[in-house]
Amino acid sequence: MGQAVALLFMAATLLPFHGKVSQAHADDIQVATANSHEPITIAADACTRWQEGVYDVWHLRGNCYLNQGLTYARGAEAVLWIDARNAQNGPTKVIAYFESEQGGHVAVDFRRTDVKANEDGLLGQQRSPNWFQRMETSAALRWNVPPALGTTEARPAIYERGLAQFNPERRRQLMLAQYTEFVPNVVENGVQALPPGMVKYEIFGRSDADPNITLDRNQGIAIANGGIRVVIDGLSVAGLPAAFGPLGQIDISTDRAVVWSAPGMGVAGGVQSKDAPLEIYMEGNIEFRQGDRIIYADRMFYDVRRQIGVILNAELLTPLPQMGDFQYPGLVRLKADAIRQLDESHFSATNALVTTSRLEEPAYDLSSEQISFTDVQQPGVDPITGIPIAGPDGSMAVAHQQLATAESNVIHLRGVPVFYWPRFATNLQDPSFIIDRIRVGNDNVFGTQAMIDWDLYELLGVKNAPQGTSWNLSTDYLSKRGFGYGTNYQWDRNEIFGFVGPSTGLLDFWAIQDHGHDNLGLGRRDITPEKDYRFRLLGQHRQRLESGWEITAESGWVSDTTFLNQYYEREWDELRSPRTGLRARRFNNNRELMLEANAQVNNFWSETESLPRGDHFWLGESLLDDRLTWFEHSQASYSKYNVGTVPTEPTLQSQWVQLPWEANVGGEKLVTRQEIDAPFQLGAVKVVPFALGELARWGEALDGEPLDRAYVNTGVRASLPMWATYDDVRDPLFNLNGLAHKVVFDAEFTYADANANYEELPMYDFIDDTSIIEMLRRLQSGALPPTITGEKFDPRNYLFRTGIQGWVTAPSAEIVDDLMAFRMGMRHRLQTKRGPAGNQHIVDWLTFDMNATLFPDPNRDNFGQEVGLIDYDLRWNIGDRFSIVSDGFADTFGDGLKTVSGGVVLNRPTRGNAYLGVRSINGPITSNVVMGSYSYRLSEKWLTTASAAYDFDSGGDIGETMSVTRIGESMLLTVGFNVDHSKNSVGVNFMLEPRFLPNLRITKTTGIDIPPAGAMGLE
Repeated sequence: MGQAVALLFMAATLLPFHGKVSQAHADDIQVATANSHEPITIAADACTRWQEGVYDVWHLRGNCYLNQGLTYARGAEAVLWIDARNAQNGPTKVIAYFESEQGGHVAVDFRRTDVKANEDGLLGQQRSPNWFQRMETSAALRWNVPPALGTTEARPAIYERGLAQFNPERRRQLMLAQYTEFVPNVVENGVQALPPGMVKYEIFGRSDADPNITLDRNQGIAIANGGIRVVIDGLSVAGLPAAFGPLGQIDISTDRAVVWSAPGMGVAGGVQSKDAPLEIYMEGNIEFRQGDRIIYADRMFYDVRRQIGVILNAELLTPLPQMGDFQYPGLVRLKADAIRQLDESHFSATNALVTTSRLEEPAYDLSSEQISFTDVQQPGVDPITGIPIAGPDGSMAVAHQQLATAESNVIHLRGVPVFYWPRFATNLQDPSFIIDRIRVGNDNVFGTQAMIDWDLYELLGVKNAPQGTSWNLSTDYLSKRGFGYGTNYQWDRNEIFGFVGPSTGLLDFWAIQDHGHDNLGLGRRDITPEKDYRFRLLGQHRQRLESGWEITAESGWVSDTTFLNQYYEREWDELRSPRTGLRARRFNNNRELMLEANAQVNNFWSETESLPRGDHFWLGESLLDDRLTWFEHSQASYSKYNVGTVPTEPTLQSQWVQLPWEANVGGEKLVTRQEIDAPFQLGAVKVVPFALGELARWGEALDGEPLDRAYVNTGVRASLPMWATYDDVRDPLFNLNGLAHKVVFDAEFTYADANANYEELPMYDFIDDTSIIEMLRRLQSGALPPTITGEKFDPRNYLFRTGIQGWVTAPSAEIVDDLMAFRMGMRHRLQTKRGPAGNQHIVDWLTFDMNATLFPDPNRDNFGQEVGLIDYDLRWNIGDRFSIVSDGFADTFGDGLKTVSGGVVLNRPTRGNAYLGVRSINGPITSNVVMGSYSYRLSEKWLTTASAAYDFDSGGDIGETMSVTRIGESMLLTVGFNVDHSKNSVGVNFMLEPRFLPNLRITKTTGIDIPPAGAMGLE
């Protein structure tokens, strides 16, 4: 073939440049191999893509085209197998198979390099019904195809025909006849690879001493003792066609073994067809390794061809799977009297126990009469790129899908049975073994508490739970309140309810028949609930559909006004208020269309119903060749403001007042707000004159009448960036290795005028969460001294002075008024380099931001003071683990809010963290609070946390918490104490948490990582 190619080159050279190009047939010519540095270009009218093991498979249809260097191939249909495992450090491999239409041909052109303008440059052409070629390139692939479609389980017919090209039957028969002398020509990473359909096994000593091997070549039997090791290559991997070549490997070591194989076996092993028999019986100190799975046993029989076996007195160790972006280092351990491997991924165990403990007698275990265990190993694939993942040593990463089904189950703690369940099924990616968490406690609010969280999938024996979901059950006993129960269902999937697209969400329900009283803190320590049956139903869902729409749905149904404050205090204080509604959004570059509808289901809280609402955003659109920039936000809705009902409980009723912006009104709401900017550069200063205008209509204002408003806000913004470097600044005490000072000075002058102000309108667009609104009622009612009322402390006035009405995308269209203001600010960044030599990175050594506002008309805009809204924020990162932080704010008018805080932060990720600080508040209220908290791992066995806060003004002692955690080999036992002076409550609690859980709660709350037991070997 090489001579034919050489002759073809010579003939082309001797031909006149205007002569006719010769043609060759498929059997006469093979295209010359291109240089691997040349890129590969691929094009087609349509394509489908799927994954086959390590290969990314593309099915191309219509005008299929492939080019590398001087090779050009065209056909009606093609299949490409792309192996990009070594794309970062080595070539990307492409296997191409082209076919023609009925009666047509695949055209492959080979061109010359020395071509003049009047020549076509063809050296040769190939015309045939099909074409198969292997290529590789170190450059990125060039694609010119439309978006790939998904695929079904049924593969196209051309795919099967292409597979046949990998291992033609004639070549396969030759291999079987001469397998002992066959030398494969495929080399990967310097090692010769096995041809498809073949298995290689090697036998050698486990130590330096040679084993004693008795061999019968005619029958293919070898008897070995004295310690041997058997390594088998060429096993197929689930989900990967055998034609793509061998990937699996088994490594076995044992004291004694009998090996049965095909006739002709050598002393050191051999190569044979994967369909030929290969069976091994072993005795004594067996270690069986496949992928990153390890099996220890006394006796074992293994059939390599069928990948089945029987293991006596066995122990199986297999890794915990990856959870999100973090790979836990622990192992799942299965011990049994007998383990049967039914195929390459299914096991059955008799009289077995499952644990993550590495101790011979584990502190905890799940014992079962019969366990069926599935461990499917496949090449790890990046979920975003679809490219196989390589391990640190360059070998293929292994992904696990691990499932277990067990009968007659008993959980033991230190040998004592504590729980029985007849049957359960679990996904070992969340190995909680039925019980997720147990908590026991006592305090003055709920009494004695015993709370257990269960895994419902395991309780109900659901064997194949939907991937990416979890389902839990809560059973809680509170002696002063009653029996509570609930369920939580969460999902994170690429498809749900038949709709395709990434989706996340949860559905959470919890209820209690409450026979106690609420204790909500000072002034509300004895509140009779308005309902006896109390509950919360929270639903959240977000999904990005294939059409480009993003769908968000939410439900927040609560039984009564104080339920969240009592039973979900952190959620009430810190998280967004629950709402019930549906929203659809679609983005198109710098444009967004949003449609939504909201309904009120909790009539005891004020809420706006939008039935429906539409918003359109168009932001940063360039006009007149970037001379102007346009921003737009328009909305149309039918909005109805519903004021929350007055509580019937006497204490709550006395603390309830209607706020100035509340009224039961509703009607159309039409708003369009536009802004034009004209940015230009004035030396080093960027200057942006701007003009914002708005036209709006409300069907009902606070007085129940329609209101039309026109509003204009104009001015100029400017910013000046500056920087300086000081390479000679070095100080080991302050961790300085050079210093760069970067600062941006900015300023804005704005003038706003409106024919109607915010005091005439209800707050259809809420600016505060429900918890803040309810606190404002208490402050204005006089229930908490001092009574805080008046325009100075109206949250609408604060937002108006800060300039929220100058935003095109302002969260509230109602807050608009006349204003003239000059705002100034500066943002400093002092940066240095840290890290080992040759691998340094830039960090912020000190950051300092400060802002202030001047009011030219102070009597109208700032209660008589020309300067106001002063704030700063400072963070000094002296080291990677030690920082000093401070922030402050001041309004300069009488009784205006003035606050300053400072503290130090110490963080050692594997050991602990601490904070000590002070905050001083003056204005309508006065407070000077010292607070501190820490979490510290005292040793491998003990972890402690504590926090305290004390007000040196009128508040006095605010509260303290302390907990001690015993880190056991199997469990985490936490004992905690807490004091809440606002509720006049003292509590103690106990929590028992399995250490093997993939997401430990103690890690979430302290930031200290506690790996599963046995992660670092025997503890």
